[in-house]
Amino acid sequence: MRLTRRTTWGLTVVATAAALALAGCSSSGSVAAAPAASASGTGGSGTLTPVKLQLQWFTQAQFAGYYAALKQGYYKDEGLDVQIVEGGTDIVPQTQLANGSVDYALAWVPKALASREQGAGITDVAQIFQRSGTLQVSFKDKNITTAAALKGKKVGNWGFGNEFELFAGMTKAGLDPAKDVTLVQQQFDMNAFLAGDIDAAQAMVYNEYAQLLEAKNPATGKQYTADDFNVVDWNTEGTAMLQDAIWANT
Repeated sequence: MRLTRRTTWGLTVVATAAALALAGCSSSGSVAAAPAASASGTGGSGTLTPVKLQLQWFTQAQFAGYYAALKQGYYKDEGLDVQIVEGGTDIVPQTQLANGSVDYALAWVPKALASREQGAGITDVAQIFQRSGTLQVSFKDKNITTAAALKGKKVGNWGFGNEFELFAGMTKAGLDPAKDVTLVQQQFDMNAFLAGDIDAAQAMVYNEYAQLLEAKNPATGKQYTADDFNVVDWNTEGTAMLQDAIWANT
């Protein structure tokens, strides 16, 4: 069978996405066996296909699987020379992908769909996270255990597409995000929350929430524990959205 250039590219996308997906899944707790060299890859010739993978944020536990796969040679076994490109505050992964700066990008599904609505030709080729990792965290004495309890509170959010679950949760609970709460532009840390400037702050289970559990309670001199906080989990509230996915240029 004669392979056209389009077909060959399509096969490359599928193979690369599969390798990256295995890497991403390995950070969720399951350990995948090292994949054998691809029969249709370039391992036999010794030539590796260069691939750029754009991360959504700075290097953190969220992306551990991709780095572990790189260090352990998983990509090389599949004929891939993967360059992991770190994200940052001014980097939009799906835009980097759409403009051709990278070959693949990690992005939350709602953010990427918003970019698609604006014309970005990108496709979800591997859905890595199956559950949302976003929480709304508050101190126990605030009595915020549900989205409805956010009414009248100072509610932190990062914006930039990170607020979709929060707004959906408040709306489902009968609140108007523009009227029933005081929205606070939250920095990408927990300083304002710990200082008491925010009643309920956004936090990822693998980042900011862990930061809280490593912080010291000034009243006791000991580290905070989970018992010091209430969390609103959007998986429980019913407005969780798909997060990390690997996107390719359509």
